[in-house]
Amino acid sequence: MGSGATFFDYDSDGDVDLYLVNSGHFDNSSEVVPNTLYRNDGDNQFTNVTRQAKIGHTSYEMGAIAADYDNDGDTDLDVTNFGSNVLYRNNGDGTFSDVSQQARIDDARWSTSAAFLDYDLDGWLDLYV
Repeated sequence: MGSGATFFDYDSDGDVDLYLVNSGHFDNSSEVVPNTLYRNDGDNQFTNVTRQAKIGHTSYEMGAIAADYDNDGDTDLDVTNFGSNVLYRNNGDGTFSDVSQQARIDDARWSTSAAFLDYDLDGWLDLYV
């Protein structure tokens, strides 16, 4: 069951790519399908680049949001889960790194949605879960 999706330009090529949340499994009774990142090839075709991007998480995901949280010019991704959320930093080379632990958002409680906003008006995006 896909429970969420977000469109964003992960590779900064000017066209919008798609990250699809596939929900994994809840009770081990269903097939595990990793979340999927599709690169827009610019000709109404999309290519699955999940493995190359190092972003195929397989827990029970709920949603995803994209924004440049670290102000480096690359769009990053946050995925909400039934369990710890995952924050992926876009490395700018077509790959992502899981920085959840460093960002201190790897709390085991589950969440269904999140938002990036500059809550304290310091020029840096904050994460509201």
